[in-house]
Amino acid sequence: MDWMKEAKHMLLLLFIFLLLFALPASAQPPTWYLIARHDGGHDLQVLVKMMNLKRAPVSPEDFAQMMRERGEQVVIGPLAEPPNDIPPDIVGKIVQVQVGKRVAPIFVTEEICRNIDEGR
Repeated sequence: MDWMKEAKHMLLLLFIFLLLFALPASAQPPTWYLIARHDGGHDLQVLVKMMNLKRAPVSPEDFAQMMRERGEQVVIGPLAEPPNDIPPDIVGKIVQVQVGKRVAPIFVTEEICRNIDEGR
């Protein structure tokens, strides 16, 4: 009977292992880009030069935190003036980070950036 308990535990562990490694790629955090009004997506490295950062942020939240650490007032959220026809599946894939009154970069996921580039 002990071997049955061990077999059940091993089967359970195997199931958990397979579940963890079979997660879809979408479970990974998204790759973010900056969007420019007229020329599509840009690598976040642009912010390093623009804002004199020590490293490129990996997300809108990371950038917001970097700015807060500098003592800046930061508001992070959806676009201040989103287009009326924005599809619901895009919500959360476009994020604006308002830094004081001078800068408000718009972050987009790789999917949005790719769609914009293809639409040119």
